[in-house]
Amino acid sequence: MHLSKETPASGSNHTTGVNTQNTAAIVNDLAASINTPATDYVRDLAKAGAARLLTKASIFASLHAPHTLWTRRMGTGAAALLVRLEWPGVLCVYDPRTGDKLATSAPGQPETLQ
Repeated sequence: MHLSKETPASGSNHTTGVNTQNTAAIVNDLAASINTPATDYVRDLAKAGAARLLTKASIFASLHAPHTLWTRRMGTGAAALLVRLEWPGVLCVYDPRTGDKLATSAPGQPETLQ
């Protein structure tokens, strides 16, 4: 591309085809501010879709997972207790002789008593 020199009526030299202002920075700033609400909207849609997917997966898992996920004896002899991790992340302690439930945790919080 050949740039030609023009002499405007004001007397200053200006190369045609060359932008002397910093419009690229202005355009980038405007593009960021224009796209921010759209980007947030798309991000919110993606989060909502992930939440729906997680809800469906939770229902699916509750239907197909075994009720007792994990069982172990804690202790030895007559003082032994049965510890079970049950769906949905509830830790329970049972007396193996009587079958009584001695303690139950809050779902997903094994150290918090329900």
